[in-house]
Order: sequence, then structure tokens, then C-alpha cells
Amino acid sequence: MLNAATASPPMNAEPFSLARLIGKVAAIIGSEDFSTGERAALKRLAPDRPPSLVFYRFCFQHLPDGWQRQMSAWQAVLAGLALMGTSAHNPQRPVGQALAEQRYSEARLERLLSAQDDVLYTLTLRVARFLAAKGESVNWLDLAQLLLAQDREKREAVRLRIAGDYYRYHNNEKD
Repeated sequence: MLNAATASPPMNAEPFSLARLIGKVAAIIGSEDFSTGERAALKRLAPDRPPSLVFYRFCFQHLPDGWQRQMSAWQAVLAGLALMGTSAHNPQRPVGQALAEQRYSEARLERLLSAQDDVLYTLTLRVARFLAAKGESVNWLDLAQLLLAQDREKREAVRLRIAGDYYRYHNNEKD
């Protein structure tokens, strides 16, 4: 598998794409062929508990080399996708817009966008539960980038995009 940190992929491999990876992972977890027991195990992942063997198996089978460096972030991504069910990922639906349309509070959004580490992972899972309860599917790339960004500028760009999508809809709603 391709390491996300690798500068140049093997000659025949496509360049690493987190968008493609999130789409693939969401499709696997949301597939009717994916074991309900394994999906349930992924739903139970939490940043304050050691991951299950289901998590390790899934990661070794489906994630690029190097995922271990961000194990807690991947736990949050996989748990969130599992919590949202079979149609969690919709690349055409920005998470900020979905949150605004579902009246997610500004205070909760602010906590999410300013959080780091375990708090960020926990709040992301709360967002996943909130969206699942509303029957939403969103672009999980937004949340994955928020969780996985290691660079301050990249993380800020993701926060800005999510907030922008939230307020573009939120402001149009008031007009």
C-alpha cells in the first residue's frame, strides 16, 4: 500500500488521495456485505479506549502504510463512518452546510473547530451521531482532513472551509 507521507509513489500506483481513500473506506463500511458485527465494533471505538482487533484488521487491510502514526484519528474516522451507517459519505454535501441546515449550534461548531487531540475525536463522534440522527450523509473528507491534518496551516484551512460552508448556508437562511 502507498504511504501517505511518501514523496513519490511506485511507478504504476496512482498518487495518494485522501478523498479517494475516504470514499473507498466509507463504501466498505457502508456496504451490505460488511459484517454488522464488525460495523458495531467500529462504532464502539473511542479515543480513551484501546482499539479492537476489528480496527487493526480493517486498517491493515484498507489503509495506507503509516496509518499507525495517527491511530486515534483513524479510530475517530472509522467510528464516525460506522455510526452514520450505510450512507455516511456524500462527496457533494459539505459538512458545514449539513450542520447549518440541521441547526447545529454555533457554540458546538466552535468547540469542534477549536478542539484538538482526544477532545476533537470525541466531538467528531458527537457530530457523527448528530448527523446520523438527522439522516444526513456528508462529505467525510472534511472531517477526515480535520482529524488527520498535522500541519497547522492545513488544519486551519479545513476549519475555514467547514465554517465557510456553515455560514454560507446559515446567512442565506436568514435572508
